[in-house]
Amino acid sequence: MQIKLPYPHQGQQAVRTEARRFNWLAAGRRWRKTTLGVSIGVEAAAAGQELLWGAPTFDQVRIGWNEMKHAASGVAKFTQQTMTAEYPSGGKVIFRSLDDPDNARGHTADGVIIDEASKVKAEAWYEVLRAMLIDTGGWGWFMFTPLGRNWTFIEHAAARSRDDSVCWQIPVVGCEVVDNGRRLERRPHPYENPDIPFEEIEAMFATLPVRTFRQEILAEFVEGEGAVFRNIRANLYNTPGAPADHEGHELVMGADWGKHLDYTALSVLCSTCNQEVALDRFNQIDYAFQRGRLRVLFERWRPYNVVAEANAMGDPIIEMLRREGIPVTSFQTTATSKPPLIESLALALEKEEVKWLDDPIATAELEAYERDVSATTGRPRYGAPAGVHDDTVMARALANHGRAASGPWAVLL
Repeated sequence: MQIKLPYPHQGQQAVRTEARRFNWLAAGRRWRKTTLGVSIGVEAAAAGQELLWGAPTFDQVRIGWNEMKHAASGVAKFTQQTMTAEYPSGGKVIFRSLDDPDNARGHTADGVIIDEASKVKAEAWYEVLRAMLIDTGGWGWFMFTPLGRNWTFIEHAAARSRDDSVCWQIPVVGCEVVDNGRRLERRPHPYENPDIPFEEIEAMFATLPVRTFRQEILAEFVEGEGAVFRNIRANLYNTPGAPADHEGHELVMGADWGKHLDYTALSVLCSTCNQEVALDRFNQIDYAFQRGRLRVLFERWRPYNVVAEANAMGDPIIEMLRREGIPVTSFQTTATSKPPLIESLALALEKEEVKWLDDPIATAELEAYERDVSATTGRPRYGAPAGVHDDTVMARALANHGRAASGPWAVLL
């Protein structure tokens, strides 16, 4: 049996090679996300798997239907009345509009492919499609151009911390907005669509609002109204240097301890250079392991102070570290103390006071961080959305707090 598959470009082939069980692809318009999904669907169905293809509207479902019909013409049987494609192998693709998530109920699947996932209601995945995969151990592909910071942003960010998931953020053509949004520079991306000329992208840049261009072409999750941290990427860098480069400087460490399924995160800042020089993140919650990991980082960089969260398991770890001769200042995180801690980090980012390491997980945690106001007290509340960690945010906020009180005298605070 021979099937004429769609024509994936090299970036699509690379993405498929890196795939895991759950795959979250944020890519610019016309990157050929649907074409990639069709090639994945055809190969899986030809191998005998049963799939569900979903999209936010029937018209968008028909795009995938037509592309797959073209790819598998003469091989699969396409029945428009039931919106199914049946393959000689016994494999099957069921096409469903997800404008009403219940349209997909009642099916079992070896895999699901959601096209334009950012426009699909969250409950379609959480309440309907995810359950299809629990007895099959099935997989999922979610392909979309970002739409603010909705559920797909949360899952895209969370995928960085999950062993069974992977995410990509790919511009349709690699470029960067510079000079405060006034100019565009070419920055080739290894996974970009090679069939789109840069001149077309320049023409779009000249006519679109910068915010829209970043979202639709660069596939960026544009900061929403509830975003706490802004101007994040202007503060990132990649060359921290070695301890010898910071000899004689004042350094401080922030430590946020892992609780339950959380991670422990450690951030080391040079208060003299205003640079983050080290960032560590791990999810072993054994006390001895955490102390040992912190000691390794402490002995490498020799910060004058370690500002550590004292809540819950933090107190006994801090006490043991002090007994071992490590200077630790405890920070009790409360509804009163947390807002100024977070707001100080937000201000540092806004004013570009500190250069932070360009770590994709830490950046995603900053981008996802949210603020709301308590209906009962009127106080601001800060935290990560459900399913997203905030450990590096807290570690960086604590290190920044120590930087603001820079100097060896800070250990007395």
